[in-house]
Amino acid sequence: MYSFGMMATMTQEGRCPVCRAKVVARGADEVIIRNAILRVESATGRVVAKCARCKSWVEVPLKYVE
Repeated sequence: MYSFGMMATMTQEGRCPVCRAKVVARGADEVIIRNAILRVESATGRVVAKCARCKSWVEVPLKYVE
């Protein structure tokens, strides 16, 4: 099992709450994660992305389903 350590909840605008960098861009029918480093917790399917600027883990609006 992975330990996510310090994790921040994304703001409503899709920005990292630590450094305010844009992490998620929402379109009409799509969600774009601006950083390619994702981590998935296999037990719950929770997905977090690593902020490119400050390297903190930020929750994103995705869920992994097998």
